[in-house]
Amino acid sequence: MSSGNSQRIRVFLVDDDPLVRDVLNRYLTSAGDIEVVGTASSGFEALERIEPAAVDLVLSDVYMPGMDGATLLGHLNERSDTPAFLAITSLENDKKMLDILAQGGRGYILKSQPPEEIILSVRQAVTGGTVVSPAAMTNLVRYLSPTEQPAVVSPARTYPEGITDGEIDVLDLLCEGLSNADIARRLNYSESTVKKHVSHLLALYGVSSRLDLVVTVLNGK
Repeated sequence: MSSGNSQRIRVFLVDDDPLVRDVLNRYLTSAGDIEVVGTASSGFEALERIEPAAVDLVLSDVYMPGMDGATLLGHLNERSDTPAFLAITSLENDKKMLDILAQGGRGYILKSQPPEEIILSVRQAVTGGTVVSPAAMTNLVRYLSPTEQPAVVSPARTYPEGITDGEIDVLDLLCEGLSNADIARRLNYSESTVKKHVSHLLALYGVSSRLDLVVTVLNGK
């Protein structure tokens, strides 16, 4: 890779559908800071072609004939210098999501998400964040929360300096797994206001994604 491309995110795509590979390739290369350095149509082919030193992130389908995404991740973890791994799927499946995250996967997103969200997820995954599609967040929060009830921020919880009452309200609802749109409806805010609050919360807690924020809060860190 030339020095001019040294800051670009190098992505390897894995999907058994050639149309999906083509669409994702176009999405990612349109971002400017992302380069698709290789593709594969199966987990077996991916294992043969992926060179960890030349790849920053593997963006892989979850359901593929012969070897699914979770199994591919397990084999990649056996190697040194494993690239970041982000799963992308058309189907929500809590068990698959938990399996991938438990193996160190950086996220679980849906192919139906807008291109800009897929691009942002790739960036966040490479920088160490954990990303989960808004549709799957509610289910994941139930696994993270210590009870079956929606997580509520305790009055005894200590907050970082600079947090506002409005941001605390948003934080409570984030910990229930609500999307920005749901939070906006619940609090009678505009979605742009919610996004602004979420961005400030990420900065206050020193995390790079909504999921990392929720995990940090629920774990009392």
